[in-house]
Amino acid sequence: MKNISLCKKWAKNQGTINAWLSMPCAFSAELIGKAGFDSITIDIQHGLISYENALNMFQAMSSSKSELMARVPWLNPSDIMKVLDAGARGIICPMVNTKEDAQKLVSYSYYPPLGTRSFGPTRAKYFLNDYAKDANSSLLIIAMIETAEALENLEDILSVEGIDGIYIGPADLSLNLGKEPAFDKEDEFILKTIKHILKEAKKHNKFAGIHNATVEYGQKMLKLGFDFISVSSDANFIIQGANAVISKFNDKEATKSKTY
Repeated sequence: MKNISLCKKWAKNQGTINAWLSMPCAFSAELIGKAGFDSITIDIQHGLISYENALNMFQAMSSSKSELMARVPWLNPSDIMKVLDAGARGIICPMVNTKEDAQKLVSYSYYPPLGTRSFGPTRAKYFLNDYAKDANSSLLIIAMIETAEALENLEDILSVEGIDGIYIGPADLSLNLGKEPAFDKEDEFILKTIKHILKEAKKHNKFAGIHNATVEYGQKMLKLGFDFISVSSDANFIIQGANAVISKFNDKEATKSKTY
């Protein structure tokens, strides 16, 4: 088993919750880092976050007990190596569509003999006693399954050694299958597809995660057998919190006007 707290929890069938960060702000990342999530993912693909932002956010969360991960922009060796060197303990890679893509992801993420990652852990080396020796056993490598092509090649992708798990992006998956892009899908065809991906992942002893809009839907996914869920995002946390305050204020104002 890998030396990662998430893997230890998943091995005990404990579902975990992941925070999703899309805002380029070290302070908000620091606050989320203290909230108690099992893991936190910095989204460099669709978020507003650059590599420099991500580095600052990793530094701000250095005292967090959450496992820190990054969704890289694409299957690019430089992007993957740099976020690992910056201190990411896990990689979520989008658009892994073929066995070759999965093999490249493994190659770019691991040091020899498992991969071809170049050695230069600028910041990461300070978080493991012997980084050169222990890095490969302390990384979580996750491939996103979100296209029709990936579904066709699912078993081949899952057969690749070094891929620890898969992550479903329901919006892209729905869009690529001719449906409206959205989270928390109740569409029978999309749900059937999600269950199929999960079943195949488990058959190949891979971990499985999925993105969700609400805790309620995320809990439904955990009951299906997913190991980890992401719920909403930092931007939505702000919007939801602000809306809750305004809603409560307006309710009290309405009550006050009726009283007088």
